[in-house]
Formats: sequence, C-alpha cells, structure tokens
Amino acid sequence: MKKQLNKTGDNKPKRDAKGRLLPGYTANPTGRPKRSWSIKDKFWQRFENNPKDLIRFLDILLEKYPGLVWQMLEGSPSQSVKFGAEEETIAKMEDLMRALSKKEKK
Repeated sequence: MKKQLNKTGDNKPKRDAKGRLLPGYTANPTGRPKRSWSIKDKFWQRFENNPKDLIRFLDILLEKYPGLVWQMLEGSPSQSVKFGAEEETIAKMEDLMRALSKKEKK
C-alpha cells in the first residue's frame, strides 16, 4: 500500500499569491501510478499461449472488418480536400465573410 502524504503544514506544496505552484514544488509528489501491464501485453500473452486462437481471431477480423484490416496494414489513404463547391462559389463566400468582418469592426 502506498504511503499517504500529509498535505497540511510543512508537506503542503508552496504556492504564490495567485495559487500557482512555486518552482521545485509538485502537487503530485508520488507521481503517476505505474501499471504492471497493458491491454496490448494481455492480448499478446493470450495469443502466444494459444496460437490457434490468434488464427481464429484474425479470420474473424478479416471476415467482419476487411476495410479496417486493410487500413491497418496499408495506412489510411491520402485524401484531397474538396468542399463539394465550385471555386467561384468559395471565392464569393470568402468575399462575404470579409465584408461581414469589416462591418463587425465598425
């Protein structure tokens, strides 16, 4: 069990007049808790011990989510940015936005 620090008196972190921590002090002296495992670790442990389960898992993954598997293998395809509007329409919208922002400044 971790030792609970007394946050009163001398153990309380020093702050300035605005309530900000002073240099060299921390509000979390014990730091972030360490995890002994990750989800990825558990995933690989299971399939290292059961290779047939891994093959079955991959078969189901390919059958149900072929697009996702392809993206994971190849990476997402590059996409062009198109708004579905003609350049002339976009230019008119930009002009309108400029005119509106000028009116707001007045």
